[in-house]
Amino acid sequence: MKTIQRNIDRNGGLESLKENPIKVKNPPFMDLVIEYVGEGPRGFPMVSVAHYGRQNGDLMRDLDVVFEVGDAEFREDAWGPISFRNDYARIDQVAVFKDEKGQVMINPQLVLKLKDFARLWDRNLEAQGFDKKDVEVEKF
Repeated sequence: MKTIQRNIDRNGGLESLKENPIKVKNPPFMDLVIEYVGEGPRGFPMVSVAHYGRQNGDLMRDLDVVFEVGDAEFREDAWGPISFRNDYARIDQVAVFKDEKGQVMINPQLVLKLKDFARLWDRNLEAQGFDKKDVEVEKF
């Protein structure tokens, strides 16, 4: 998720993201929201990357992928997908979680599927200009 990492770095890094979510406005595309959502199942920071839309006045995740960011320095494998959600399609998948005993449980097939999706999404976000320095960024 190089595109997301560049946006985080350009806006103060992960520590800043913990206090200030980022909304990247890049018309005509849906806003891209990047936010820190807590500690992941393996103890690393979790970051949600989402497009939001509205349906009947309600906010809907057009898609939301939560990643566990395992290294302060960017490496492609540092962004481990945890979950995927699309409210319009009624999809909610969890690939990595802690069970009731505190043991980390991993669905390796879903992790691989989400990694493939994340690579494609990252290329699309970059091609759509979401990491350009002149896009409007709103901290909220």
